[in-house]
Amino acid sequence: MPIPTNGRWLNWACSVTIALGGLIYGIDTGIVSTTIAQKTFNLYMFGTTDKTKFTAFTGAMVSCYYAGQTIGSFGIGWMMDRLGRKWSLQICTFFTIVGSAVQTGSINIGMFLAGRVIAGIATGGLLTLVPPYIAELAPPETRARLVGMKGLLVAIGYLIANWIGYAGDYAVGDARWRIPLAMQIPMAILLMVLVVLLPESPRWRKSPYVSNSGSSTKRATVVSKDRYEEAQEVLNRLHGHRGDGFAGAEFAEISARFALEREQRQSRAVLREAFSRRYLRRTLLAIFILQMTKLSGSAIINNYQSLFYSGLGYKGRTVLLLAGVYGFMGVIGQIINLLFISDKWSRRLTVCLGSFTLAGFLALLTVMSALYGNGSNKDGAAAGIAFVFLFSLFYAVFFNSTVWVLVSEIFPQHIRAQGNSFAVFCTSITQIWLSQVTPLAFASLAWKFYFVFIALNCAGGLIYYFFLPETNQKTLEEIAEAFEGSSAKVLAEDTENGLDDGRDHKEQIARVVQVEETKSAGAR
Repeated sequence: MPIPTNGRWLNWACSVTIALGGLIYGIDTGIVSTTIAQKTFNLYMFGTTDKTKFTAFTGAMVSCYYAGQTIGSFGIGWMMDRLGRKWSLQICTFFTIVGSAVQTGSINIGMFLAGRVIAGIATGGLLTLVPPYIAELAPPETRARLVGMKGLLVAIGYLIANWIGYAGDYAVGDARWRIPLAMQIPMAILLMVLVVLLPESPRWRKSPYVSNSGSSTKRATVVSKDRYEEAQEVLNRLHGHRGDGFAGAEFAEISARFALEREQRQSRAVLREAFSRRYLRRTLLAIFILQMTKLSGSAIINNYQSLFYSGLGYKGRTVLLLAGVYGFMGVIGQIINLLFISDKWSRRLTVCLGSFTLAGFLALLTVMSALYGNGSNKDGAAAGIAFVFLFSLFYAVFFNSTVWVLVSEIFPQHIRAQGNSFAVFCTSITQIWLSQVTPLAFASLAWKFYFVFIALNCAGGLIYYFFLPETNQKTLEEIAEAFEGSSAKVLAEDTENGLDDGRDHKEQIARVVQVEETKSAGAR
Protein backbone atom coordinates (compact mmCIF):
# COMPACT_ATOMS: atom_id res chain seq x y z
CA MET A 1 0.00 0.00 0.00
CA PRO A 2 1.27 3.53 -0.79
CA ILE A 3 2.03 6.03 1.95
CA PRO A 4 -1.43 7.04 3.25
CA THR A 5 -1.52 10.74 2.45
CA ASN A 6 -2.39 12.97 -0.50
CA GLY A 7 -1.22 16.01 -2.41
CA ARG A 8 2.09 17.79 -2.46
CA TRP A 9 3.11 16.42 0.94
CA LEU A 10 3.03 12.93 -0.51
CA ASN A 11 5.69 13.99 -3.03
CA TRP A 12 7.88 15.21 -0.19
CA ALA A 13 7.19 12.16 1.98
CA CYS A 14 8.08 9.78 -0.84
CA SER A 15 11.19 11.77 -1.79
CA VAL A 16 12.53 11.94 1.77
CA THR A 17 11.89 8.22 2.28
CA ILE A 18 13.68 7.26 -0.95
CA ALA A 19 16.46 9.75 -0.17
CA LEU A 20 17.24 7.83 3.02
CA GLY A 21 19.22 5.69 0.60
CA GLY A 22 21.46 8.75 0.20
CA LEU A 23 21.84 9.00 3.98
CA ILE A 24 22.91 5.35 4.13
CA TYR A 25 25.34 5.96 1.26
CA GLY A 26 26.85 8.98 3.04
CA ILE A 27 27.35 7.13 6.32
CA ASP A 28 28.75 3.99 4.69
CA THR A 29 31.10 5.95 2.42
CA GLY A 30 32.23 8.50 5.00
CA ILE A 31 32.86 6.15 7.91
CA VAL A 32 36.11 4.81 6.39
CA SER A 33 37.77 8.23 6.74
CA THR A 34 37.65 8.13 10.54
CA THR A 35 38.19 4.36 10.68
CA ILE A 36 41.60 4.53 9.01
CA ALA A 37 42.53 7.39 11.33
CA GLN A 38 41.95 5.24 14.45
CA LYS A 39 45.18 3.93 15.98
CA THR A 40 43.35 1.00 17.58
CA PHE A 41 42.04 -0.10 14.18
CA ASN A 42 45.48 0.06 12.60
CA LEU A 43 47.04 -1.75 15.53
CA TYR A 44 44.39 -4.51 15.44
CA MET A 45 44.52 -5.01 11.68
CA PHE A 46 48.21 -4.40 10.93
CA GLY A 47 50.00 -4.75 14.26
CA THR A 48 51.44 -1.24 13.96
CA THR A 49 50.39 2.40 13.86
CA ASP A 50 53.16 3.37 11.44
CA LYS A 51 51.14 4.35 8.35
CA THR A 52 54.11 3.90 6.05
CA LYS A 53 53.87 0.15 6.72
CA PHE A 54 50.37 -0.20 5.26
CA THR A 55 49.98 2.63 2.73
CA ALA A 56 48.81 0.18 0.05
CA PHE A 57 46.14 -1.20 2.38
CA THR A 58 44.93 2.32 3.11
CA GLY A 59 44.13 2.70 -0.58
CA ALA A 60 42.64 -0.80 -0.71
CA MET A 61 40.20 -0.07 2.14
CA VAL A 62 38.73 2.71 0.03
CA SER A 63 39.12 1.23 -3.45
CA CYS A 64 37.57 -2.18 -2.61
CA TYR A 65 34.44 -0.35 -1.49
CA TYR A 66 34.29 1.34 -4.86
CA ALA A 67 35.00 -1.99 -6.55
CA GLY A 68 31.80 -3.21 -4.92
CA GLN A 69 30.03 -0.07 -6.11
CA THR A 70 31.16 -0.89 -9.63
CA ILE A 71 29.43 -4.26 -9.44
CA GLY A 72 26.32 -2.86 -7.79
CA SER A 73 25.93 0.08 -10.14
CA PHE A 74 26.32 -2.12 -13.20
CA GLY A 75 23.72 -4.67 -12.09
CA ILE A 76 21.12 -2.30 -10.67
CA GLY A 77 19.97 -1.05 -14.08
CA TRP A 78 18.84 -4.53 -15.07
CA MET A 79 17.19 -5.00 -11.67
CA MET A 80 15.33 -1.68 -11.92
CA ASP A 81 13.94 -2.66 -15.32
CA ARG A 82 12.89 -6.16 -14.24
CA LEU A 83 11.78 -5.71 -10.63
CA GLY A 84 10.91 -2.03 -10.58
CA ARG A 85 12.34 0.82 -8.53
CA LYS A 86 10.63 -0.06 -5.25
CA TRP A 87 11.80 -3.62 -4.72
CA SER A 88 15.26 -2.88 -6.09
CA LEU A 89 15.57 -0.30 -3.31
CA GLN A 90 14.53 -2.90 -0.74
CA ILE A 91 17.13 -5.43 -1.91
CA CYS A 92 19.98 -2.91 -1.95
CA THR A 93 19.10 -1.72 1.55
CA PHE A 94 19.16 -5.28 2.89
CA PHE A 95 22.69 -5.86 1.63
CA THR A 96 23.97 -2.64 3.20
CA ILE A 97 23.03 -4.22 6.53
CA VAL A 98 24.90 -7.42 5.63
CA GLY A 99 28.03 -5.53 4.60
CA SER A 100 27.98 -3.31 7.69
CA ALA A 101 27.60 -6.33 9.99
CA VAL A 102 30.60 -8.04 8.38
CA GLN A 103 32.74 -4.90 8.82
CA THR A 104 31.71 -4.50 12.44
CA GLY A 105 32.60 -8.09 13.30
CA SER A 106 35.84 -8.21 11.30
CA ILE A 107 38.65 -10.25 12.85
CA ASN A 108 41.22 -9.53 10.13
CA ILE A 109 41.79 -7.15 7.24
CA GLY A 110 40.47 -9.66 4.69
CA MET A 111 37.11 -9.89 6.44
CA PHE A 112 36.95 -6.11 6.71
CA LEU A 113 37.66 -5.70 3.00
CA ALA A 114 34.98 -8.30 2.20
CA GLY A 115 32.46 -6.30 4.24
CA ARG A 116 33.45 -3.14 2.37
CA VAL A 117 32.90 -4.90 -0.96
CA ILE A 118 29.42 -6.11 0.05
CA ALA A 119 28.47 -2.65 1.33
CA GLY A 120 29.89 -1.15 -1.86
CA ILE A 121 27.71 -3.38 -4.04
CA ALA A 122 24.64 -2.31 -2.09
CA THR A 123 25.43 1.41 -1.97
CA GLY A 124 26.38 1.33 -5.66
CA GLY A 125 22.80 0.25 -6.29
CA LEU A 126 21.42 2.94 -3.97
CA LEU A 127 23.54 5.66 -5.55
CA THR A 128 22.20 4.75 -8.98
CA LEU A 129 18.59 4.05 -8.04
CA VAL A 130 17.60 6.87 -5.69
CA PRO A 131 17.81 9.93 -8.04
CA PRO A 132 15.77 8.54 -10.98
CA TYR A 133 13.19 7.01 -8.62
CA ILE A 134 12.58 10.43 -7.04
CA ALA A 135 12.71 12.20 -10.42
CA GLU A 136 10.07 9.87 -11.88
CA LEU A 137 7.66 10.70 -9.04
CA ALA A 138 8.34 14.45 -8.93
CA PRO A 139 6.57 17.28 -10.82
CA PRO A 140 8.88 19.35 -13.09
CA GLU A 141 8.71 22.58 -11.09
CA THR A 142 10.10 20.99 -7.89
CA ARG A 143 12.06 18.06 -9.33
CA ALA A 144 15.50 19.49 -8.53
CA ARG A 145 14.52 20.22 -4.94
CA LEU A 146 13.04 16.77 -4.43
CA VAL A 147 15.98 14.97 -6.02
CA GLY A 148 18.17 17.35 -4.04
CA MET A 149 16.91 15.71 -0.86
CA LYS A 150 19.19 12.83 -1.81
CA GLY A 151 22.14 15.22 -1.95
CA LEU A 152 21.19 16.77 1.39
CA LEU A 153 20.93 13.39 3.09
CA VAL A 154 24.23 12.23 1.56
CA ALA A 155 25.84 15.35 3.09
CA ILE A 156 24.14 14.66 6.42
CA GLY A 157 25.35 11.06 6.16
CA TYR A 158 28.95 12.21 5.75
CA LEU A 159 28.46 14.60 8.68
CA ILE A 160 27.05 11.84 10.89
CA ALA A 161 29.88 9.49 9.87
CA ASN A 162 32.52 12.06 10.83
CA TRP A 163 30.98 12.77 14.24
CA ILE A 164 30.36 9.09 14.93
CA GLY A 165 34.05 8.53 14.26
CA TYR A 166 34.98 11.40 16.56
CA ALA A 167 32.69 10.14 19.34
CA GLY A 168 34.08 6.63 18.91
CA ASP A 169 37.51 7.93 19.88
CA TYR A 170 36.20 8.30 23.45
CA ALA A 171 35.43 4.58 23.68
CA VAL A 172 37.93 2.00 24.86
CA GLY A 173 39.98 -0.44 22.79
CA ASP A 174 38.47 -1.95 19.64
CA ALA A 175 35.10 -0.37 20.45
CA ARG A 176 36.61 2.88 19.14
CA TRP A 177 36.13 1.61 15.59
CA ARG A 178 33.61 -1.24 15.93
CA ILE A 179 30.82 0.92 17.37
CA PRO A 180 31.11 3.57 14.61
CA LEU A 181 31.01 0.82 11.97
CA ALA A 182 27.88 -0.65 13.58
CA MET A 183 26.17 2.73 13.29
CA GLN A 184 25.77 2.10 9.56
CA ILE A 185 22.96 -0.35 10.32
CA PRO A 186 20.06 1.53 12.08
CA MET A 187 19.09 3.82 9.17
CA ALA A 188 19.16 0.87 6.77
CA ILE A 189 16.68 -1.01 8.97
CA LEU A 190 14.41 2.06 9.03
CA LEU A 191 14.47 2.35 5.24
CA MET A 192 13.66 -1.34 4.80
CA VAL A 193 10.50 -0.82 6.83
CA LEU A 194 9.45 2.37 5.02
CA VAL A 195 10.05 1.02 1.50
CA VAL A 196 6.97 -1.19 1.88
CA LEU A 197 4.85 1.98 2.03
CA LEU A 198 6.24 3.55 -1.16
CA PRO A 199 4.42 3.62 -4.52
CA GLU A 200 6.11 2.20 -7.60
CA SER A 201 7.26 4.71 -10.22
CA PRO A 202 4.44 5.49 -12.69
CA ARG A 203 7.09 5.61 -15.43
CA TRP A 204 8.30 2.06 -14.87
CA ARG A 205 7.26 -0.36 -17.57
CA LYS A 206 8.52 -3.90 -17.74
CA SER A 207 10.55 -4.05 -20.92
CA PRO A 208 9.25 -5.80 -24.05
CA TYR A 209 11.20 -8.89 -24.95
CA VAL A 210 11.86 -10.95 -28.04
CA SER A 211 11.51 -14.73 -28.08
CA ASN A 212 12.40 -17.13 -30.87
CA SER A 213 10.03 -20.01 -31.58
CA GLY A 214 11.10 -22.29 -34.41
CA SER A 215 11.70 -20.30 -37.57
CA SER A 216 9.49 -17.45 -36.52
CA THR A 217 10.22 -14.62 -34.11
CA LYS A 218 7.45 -13.58 -31.78
CA ARG A 219 7.44 -10.17 -30.20
CA ALA A 220 5.66 -10.13 -26.88
CA THR A 221 5.16 -7.53 -24.20
CA VAL A 222 4.77 -7.82 -20.48
CA VAL A 223 3.23 -4.37 -20.20
CA SER A 224 -0.14 -5.09 -18.60
CA LYS A 225 -3.38 -3.32 -17.97
CA ASP A 226 -2.76 -3.63 -14.22
CA ARG A 227 0.52 -1.71 -14.55
CA TYR A 228 -1.26 1.14 -16.39
CA GLU A 229 -3.95 1.25 -13.73
CA GLU A 230 -1.33 1.38 -11.01
CA ALA A 231 0.52 4.18 -12.82
CA GLN A 232 -2.69 6.19 -13.17
CA GLU A 233 -3.50 5.68 -9.49
CA VAL A 234 -0.03 6.79 -8.39
CA LEU A 235 -0.23 9.94 -10.54
CA ASN A 236 -3.67 10.76 -9.12
CA ARG A 237 -2.35 10.43 -5.58
CA LEU A 238 0.83 12.40 -6.23
CA HIS A 239 -0.51 15.17 -8.48
CA GLY A 240 -4.30 15.02 -8.17
CA HIS A 241 -4.29 18.14 -5.97
CA ARG A 242 -3.17 20.16 -9.00
CA GLY A 243 -6.55 19.86 -10.71
CA ASP A 244 -8.78 17.29 -12.35
CA GLY A 245 -7.02 17.26 -15.70
CA PHE A 246 -3.36 17.42 -14.63
CA ALA A 247 -2.83 13.79 -13.65
CA GLY A 248 -4.71 12.59 -16.73
CA ALA A 249 -2.63 14.79 -19.02
CA GLU A 250 0.57 13.62 -17.34
CA PHE A 251 -0.48 10.00 -17.74
CA ALA A 252 -1.19 10.65 -21.42
CA GLU A 253 2.21 12.31 -21.90
CA ILE A 254 4.05 9.43 -20.21
CA SER A 255 2.15 6.86 -22.26
CA ALA A 256 2.73 8.81 -25.46
CA ARG A 257 6.45 9.03 -24.83
CA PHE A 258 6.62 5.34 -23.93
CA ALA A 259 4.80 4.38 -27.13
CA LEU A 260 6.94 6.72 -29.24
CA GLU A 261 10.23 5.45 -27.85
CA ARG A 262 9.11 1.87 -28.30
CA GLU A 263 8.15 2.53 -31.91
CA GLN A 264 11.49 4.20 -32.66
CA ARG A 265 13.62 1.78 -30.67
CA GLN A 266 16.55 0.47 -32.70
CA SER A 267 17.86 -2.36 -30.51
CA ARG A 268 16.57 -4.73 -27.84
CA ALA A 269 19.96 -4.34 -26.06
CA VAL A 270 19.44 -1.19 -23.99
CA LEU A 271 23.11 -0.31 -23.56
CA ARG A 272 23.77 -0.80 -27.24
CA GLU A 273 20.99 1.67 -28.00
CA ALA A 274 22.38 4.09 -25.41
CA PHE A 275 25.52 4.33 -27.55
CA SER A 276 23.61 4.61 -30.82
CA ARG A 277 23.92 7.82 -32.81
CA ARG A 278 20.55 9.01 -31.52
CA TYR A 279 21.39 8.76 -27.81
CA LEU A 280 25.19 9.02 -27.80
CA ARG A 281 25.28 12.66 -26.74
CA ARG A 282 23.06 11.96 -23.73
CA THR A 283 25.10 8.95 -22.68
CA LEU A 284 28.47 10.69 -22.94
CA LEU A 285 27.15 13.71 -21.06
CA ALA A 286 25.82 11.52 -18.24
CA ILE A 287 29.15 9.70 -17.97
CA PHE A 288 31.11 12.97 -17.98
CA ILE A 289 28.85 14.68 -15.42
CA LEU A 290 29.28 11.85 -12.93
CA GLN A 291 32.99 11.46 -13.67
CA MET A 292 33.45 15.04 -12.53
CA THR A 293 31.98 14.22 -9.12
CA LYS A 294 35.28 12.36 -8.57
CA LEU A 295 37.67 14.26 -10.82
CA SER A 296 36.69 17.64 -9.35
CA GLY A 297 38.72 16.72 -6.27
CA SER A 298 35.76 16.31 -3.91
CA ALA A 299 36.13 12.55 -3.57
CA ILE A 300 39.79 12.62 -2.57
CA ILE A 301 39.25 15.45 -0.12
CA ASN A 302 36.41 13.55 1.56
CA ASN A 303 38.16 10.18 1.73
CA TYR A 304 41.67 11.44 2.51
CA GLN A 305 41.01 14.62 4.45
CA SER A 306 42.98 13.21 7.39
CA LEU A 307 46.06 13.23 5.10
CA PHE A 308 45.40 16.87 4.16
CA TYR A 309 45.14 17.93 7.79
CA SER A 310 48.30 16.03 8.65
CA GLY A 311 50.02 17.71 5.70
CA LEU A 312 49.10 21.07 7.19
CA GLY A 313 50.62 20.14 10.54
CA TYR A 314 47.58 18.87 12.53
CA LYS A 315 47.80 15.63 14.50
CA GLY A 316 45.85 13.16 16.65
CA ARG A 317 42.30 13.88 17.84
CA THR A 318 42.44 17.32 16.21
CA VAL A 319 42.30 15.58 12.83
CA LEU A 320 39.06 13.79 13.83
CA LEU A 321 37.59 17.03 15.17
CA LEU A 322 38.37 18.84 11.91
CA ALA A 323 36.72 16.00 9.97
CA GLY A 324 33.58 16.48 12.07
CA VAL A 325 33.47 20.23 11.43
CA TYR A 326 34.18 19.60 7.74
CA GLY A 327 30.96 17.57 7.53
CA PHE A 328 28.86 20.63 8.36
CA MET A 329 30.04 22.35 5.19
CA GLY A 330 28.28 19.87 2.91
CA VAL A 331 25.02 20.18 4.85
CA ILE A 332 25.09 23.97 4.86
CA GLY A 333 25.94 24.09 1.16
CA GLN A 334 23.16 21.67 0.29
CA ILE A 335 20.61 23.70 2.25
CA ILE A 336 21.73 26.82 0.33
CA ASN A 337 21.25 24.87 -2.90
CA LEU A 338 17.72 23.74 -1.99
CA LEU A 339 16.62 27.20 -0.82
CA PHE A 340 18.15 29.45 -3.46
CA ILE A 341 19.37 27.47 -6.48
CA SER A 342 17.34 24.29 -7.12
CA ASP A 343 14.54 24.87 -9.66
CA LYS A 344 15.44 28.59 -9.73
CA TRP A 345 18.81 28.76 -11.46
CA SER A 346 19.63 27.36 -14.86
CA ARG A 347 21.12 23.87 -14.37
CA ARG A 348 23.73 24.65 -17.04
CA LEU A 349 24.76 27.92 -15.37
CA THR A 350 24.98 26.19 -12.00
CA VAL A 351 27.52 23.56 -13.05
CA CYS A 352 29.53 25.97 -15.23
CA LEU A 353 29.94 28.53 -12.46
CA GLY A 354 30.57 25.77 -9.93
CA SER A 355 33.43 24.26 -11.93
CA PHE A 356 35.40 27.50 -12.07
CA THR A 357 34.64 28.24 -8.41
CA LEU A 358 36.09 24.89 -7.32
CA ALA A 359 39.17 25.45 -9.48
CA GLY A 360 39.71 28.76 -7.69
CA PHE A 361 39.52 27.26 -4.20
CA LEU A 362 41.84 24.43 -5.18
CA ALA A 363 44.34 26.99 -6.47
CA LEU A 364 44.23 28.81 -3.13
CA LEU A 365 44.58 25.51 -1.24
CA THR A 366 47.61 24.68 -3.38
CA VAL A 367 49.30 27.94 -2.43
CA MET A 368 48.57 27.43 1.29
CA SER A 369 49.84 23.84 1.22
CA ALA A 370 53.00 24.83 -0.63
CA LEU A 371 53.85 27.67 1.76
CA TYR A 372 52.63 26.29 5.10
CA GLY A 373 52.48 22.53 4.63
CA ASN A 374 55.09 21.87 7.32
CA GLY A 375 52.85 23.32 10.03
CA SER A 376 55.42 25.96 11.04
CA ASN A 377 52.95 28.80 10.50
CA LYS A 378 49.68 28.19 12.34
CA ASP A 379 47.86 31.05 10.63
CA GLY A 380 48.84 29.73 7.21
CA ALA A 381 47.77 26.19 8.14
CA ALA A 382 44.44 27.53 9.42
CA ALA A 383 43.93 29.32 6.10
CA GLY A 384 44.58 26.03 4.30
CA ILE A 385 41.89 24.34 6.42
CA ALA A 386 39.50 27.19 5.61
CA PHE A 387 39.94 26.62 1.88
CA VAL A 388 39.29 22.88 2.33
CA PHE A 389 36.06 23.75 4.14
CA LEU A 390 35.05 26.32 1.52
CA PHE A 391 35.70 23.82 -1.25
CA SER A 392 33.30 21.38 0.44
CA LEU A 393 30.71 24.14 0.97
CA PHE A 394 30.66 25.29 -2.64
CA TYR A 395 30.80 21.76 -4.03
CA ALA A 396 27.54 21.13 -2.17
CA VAL A 397 26.06 24.45 -3.36
CA PHE A 398 26.74 23.80 -7.04
CA PHE A 399 27.10 20.05 -7.55
CA ASN A 400 26.03 17.75 -4.75
CA SER A 401 22.46 17.37 -6.00
CA THR A 402 22.53 19.17 -9.37
CA VAL A 403 24.60 16.48 -11.09
CA TRP A 404 22.18 13.75 -10.02
CA VAL A 405 19.18 15.76 -11.18
CA LEU A 406 20.81 16.19 -14.59
CA VAL A 407 21.67 12.51 -15.03
CA SER A 408 18.17 11.50 -13.95
CA GLU A 409 16.64 13.86 -16.49
CA ILE A 410 18.58 13.45 -19.70
CA PHE A 411 17.88 9.80 -20.50
CA PRO A 412 14.64 8.67 -22.19
CA GLN A 413 12.32 6.36 -20.26
CA HIS A 414 13.46 3.04 -21.68
CA ILE A 415 17.18 3.83 -21.21
CA ARG A 416 16.98 5.74 -17.92
CA ALA A 417 17.63 2.83 -15.56
CA GLN A 418 20.50 1.21 -17.46
CA GLY A 419 21.86 4.56 -18.69
CA ASN A 420 22.16 5.80 -15.10
CA SER A 421 23.57 2.42 -14.14
CA PHE A 422 26.33 2.55 -16.75
CA ALA A 423 27.24 6.16 -15.90
CA VAL A 424 27.63 5.30 -12.21
CA PHE A 425 29.55 2.14 -13.19
CA CYS A 426 32.10 4.24 -15.11
CA THR A 427 32.37 6.63 -12.17
CA SER A 428 33.01 3.75 -9.76
CA ILE A 429 35.84 2.52 -11.96
CA THR A 430 37.37 5.99 -11.82
CA GLN A 431 37.01 6.03 -8.04
CA ILE A 432 38.83 2.70 -7.75
CA TRP A 433 42.01 3.80 -9.50
CA LEU A 434 41.78 7.32 -8.05
CA SER A 435 41.52 6.07 -4.46
CA GLN A 436 44.42 3.68 -5.05
CA VAL A 437 46.63 6.33 -6.64
CA THR A 438 45.84 9.21 -4.28
CA PRO A 439 47.88 8.14 -1.19
CA LEU A 440 50.88 7.41 -3.40
CA ALA A 441 50.45 10.66 -5.33
CA PHE A 442 50.33 12.73 -2.15
CA ALA A 443 53.33 10.87 -0.78
CA SER A 444 55.42 11.76 -3.84
CA LEU A 445 53.88 14.98 -5.20
CA ALA A 446 52.28 16.51 -2.09
CA TRP A 447 50.51 19.80 -2.96
CA LYS A 448 51.47 19.58 -6.64
CA PHE A 449 48.81 16.89 -7.06
CA TYR A 450 46.13 19.61 -6.79
CA PHE A 451 47.09 20.98 -10.22
CA VAL A 452 45.48 17.93 -11.86
CA PHE A 453 42.08 18.77 -10.38
CA ILE A 454 42.37 22.48 -11.08
CA ALA A 455 42.82 21.71 -14.79
CA LEU A 456 39.97 19.18 -14.82
CA ASN A 457 37.53 21.62 -13.22
CA CYS A 458 38.35 24.31 -15.79
CA ALA A 459 37.88 21.83 -18.64
CA GLY A 460 34.59 20.67 -17.12
CA GLY A 461 33.19 24.20 -17.01
CA LEU A 462 33.85 24.65 -20.73
CA ILE A 463 32.28 21.30 -21.66
CA TYR A 464 29.14 22.09 -19.66
CA TYR A 465 28.84 25.46 -21.37
CA PHE A 466 29.12 24.18 -24.94
CA PHE A 467 27.41 20.76 -24.78
CA LEU A 468 24.83 20.68 -21.97
CA PRO A 469 21.28 21.80 -22.87
CA GLU A 470 18.96 23.40 -20.33
CA THR A 471 16.52 21.01 -18.57
CA ASN A 472 15.11 23.17 -15.76
CA GLN A 473 11.27 23.27 -15.49
CA LYS A 474 10.73 20.69 -18.24
CA THR A 475 8.93 17.39 -17.80
CA LEU A 476 11.01 14.27 -18.29
CA GLU A 477 9.13 13.73 -21.53
CA GLU A 478 9.69 17.31 -22.78
CA ILE A 479 13.45 17.09 -22.24
CA ALA A 480 13.63 14.79 -25.28
CA GLU A 481 12.99 17.86 -27.44
CA ALA A 482 16.22 19.49 -26.24
CA PHE A 483 18.17 16.51 -27.59
CA GLU A 484 16.06 15.24 -30.50
CA GLY A 485 14.47 18.41 -31.87
CA SER A 486 10.84 19.42 -32.25
CA SER A 487 9.79 16.26 -34.10
CA ALA A 488 9.82 14.29 -30.87
CA LYS A 489 7.43 16.72 -29.25
CA VAL A 490 5.09 16.77 -32.24
CA LEU A 491 4.87 12.98 -32.35
CA ALA A 492 4.22 12.84 -28.62
CA GLU A 493 1.49 15.47 -28.88
CA ASP A 494 -0.16 13.53 -31.70
CA THR A 495 -0.35 10.47 -29.51
CA GLU A 496 -1.48 12.47 -26.50
CA ASN A 497 -4.32 14.06 -28.46
CA GLY A 498 -5.77 10.59 -28.89
CA LEU A 499 -6.18 10.37 -25.12
CA ASP A 500 -8.90 12.85 -24.19
CA ASP A 501 -8.21 14.35 -20.76
CA GLY A 502 -11.92 14.41 -20.09
CA ARG A 503 -12.39 10.65 -20.31
CA ASP A 504 -12.71 8.41 -17.34
CA HIS A 505 -9.22 7.17 -16.49
CA LYS A 506 -10.22 3.53 -17.05
CA GLU A 507 -11.19 4.40 -20.62
CA GLN A 508 -7.80 6.07 -21.08
CA ILE A 509 -6.05 2.97 -19.81
CA ALA A 510 -8.07 0.72 -22.08
CA ARG A 511 -7.19 2.95 -25.04
CA VAL A 512 -3.45 2.87 -24.23
CA VAL A 513 -3.45 -0.90 -23.76
CA GLN A 514 -5.30 -1.30 -27.07
CA VAL A 515 -2.68 0.81 -28.85
CA GLU A 516 0.12 -1.24 -27.31
CA GLU A 517 -1.50 -4.55 -28.25
CA THR A 518 -2.09 -3.35 -31.82
CA LYS A 519 1.58 -2.41 -32.19
CA SER A 520 2.71 -5.73 -30.73
CA ALA A 521 0.45 -7.66 -33.12
CA GLY A 522 1.70 -5.66 -36.08
CA ALA A 523 5.31 -6.43 -35.19
CA ARG A 524 4.86 -10.21 -35.16
